[in-house]
Amino acid sequence: TSRIQREMTSADRSTTKLIVELHDGQVVESVLMRYDRKGSGRASLCVSSQVGCAMGCTFCATGTMGLFGNLTAAEILEQMIHANNILAAEYGEREDKSKKLDLVRNVVFMGMGEPLDNYNNVVAACRAMMDCKRWNLAHGRVTVSTVGLISQIRKLTKELPEVSLAL
Repeated sequence: TSRIQREMTSADRSTTKLIVELHDGQVVESVLMRYDRKGSGRASLCVSSQVGCAMGCTFCATGTMGLFGNLTAAEILEQMIHANNILAAEYGEREDKSKKLDLVRNVVFMGMGEPLDNYNNVVAACRAMMDCKRWNLAHGRVTVSTVGLISQIRKLTKELPEVSLAL
């Protein structure tokens, strides 16, 4: 299992960066984003799918690290558990419980790594996130960002058409 090694929340409390230590000592980052609007609210989570990245994009700090390993589906999902635990604690402390900031409602694979380079684990995590007996995220509420691995994009759109893609 993983644990939160460090948690950094912005002054306006809209974002929390999580440094998550995996069972093997490697670390990844997740970012919890809160959208607290008049009369409503929602929380989104940016998750990592790899430790480092093999794509070598020079504009990306992770891309220049090289790849250290793929996250398992469970390690991806644990990032969501950590975020939901933070939201649940905050929700319990709120006086105004009308705003739905108690659970992550949107997930974007835009953290560390190229999600489609860890295809099987990312797909398994997406399926769990959308499974009505688990997290029950609505279709279109899970987005996979990619640098453009064409064969994997085609495969994903056939296997999981309910997942959104960002290029």
